[in-house]
Amino acid sequence: MKINLDEGLLKFLSIAKVSSKEILALQSDASKRKYYRSTLKKNNFLIMDSSYEKNSLKSFVKISNWLTKKGYSAPNIFHKEFSKGFCLLEDFGDTKFSNLKNNNIKERYELTIQLLKSLSKKKPPHFLNNYSKLIFKKELNLFIDWYLFYNKKKNGTAITLWNGIWDTLFSKVDNYNKKSIILRDFHIDNLFWLKNREGLKRIGLIDFQDALIGHPCYDLASLLQDVRVNITDKERVRLYKYYMSNSTLDQKLFEDSYFIFGTQRLIKIIGIFYRLKLLHKKNSYMKFLPRTWQLLKKNINHPQLKDLLNWFNNYVF
Repeated sequence: MKINLDEGLLKFLSIAKVSSKEILALQSDASKRKYYRSTLKKNNFLIMDSSYEKNSLKSFVKISNWLTKKGYSAPNIFHKEFSKGFCLLEDFGDTKFSNLKNNNIKERYELTIQLLKSLSKKKPPHFLNNYSKLIFKKELNLFIDWYLFYNKKKNGTAITLWNGIWDTLFSKVDNYNKKSIILRDFHIDNLFWLKNREGLKRIGLIDFQDALIGHPCYDLASLLQDVRVNITDKERVRLYKYYMSNSTLDQKLFEDSYFIFGTQRLIKIIGIFYRLKLLHKKNSYMKFLPRTWQLLKKNINHPQLKDLLNWFNNYVF
């Protein structure tokens, strides 16, 4: 990709002793961040331009350091400038799960679930915020604002019922909501297979700057209800049971929470994809919508979500 670097990034590269002629622009993700890769084989780093999301860079570095100290594979940070939003970090290469063929997929997913179980037992870092009801509801409103009532007058009755349903659902899981670090964007584009490492370090983690303290089921739902990959129903159930094996967790409470948070997340995703299309002219994520709706329609048949199912039947389907 053609590179057009601003003076701030050029200065950062100069200080870091990196030639602007030796980097390649990578395809951008859903955020405002930009990434560049060194073209020199002897180097193994990426440049992150987070100049439009400076606070997220600070969070990324803190969480990356915490994960590394706890024995997980997060990118090492080689050079950073918080005031400008630039960072030089370890490059995990092109082995993210979404780029890999299906051979050994069972091993990769089972090890990733072991990682999630391990993370859930760690005392979360003190600097993280809780996954609050405010955040929970704000994310849900993305669906209301960017999909259901985009450029339309909102239906007052529908909104009142919607808020009441989600207030009730959040109250059911809130007592068990502040237990673990949740990385939150836990899907196949943010997971890497590092075959030359051992144990849980074989799983490379990125894109965790929005991490919070929340329910340990959240990242499990992100992994098993990933809209980017078609995991079969049978395999999803098997992996869920694999997570729950030898567990002392309340089985019913965990399952209810898994479907509540998983459903909330899918609804949020629909809103995000439409916002990317309508506001940022990024249409590439629309290809994941059929899968998202498919997962959502399966989830809302869970007994705990019967009121939500009725709401969708009245106002969406």
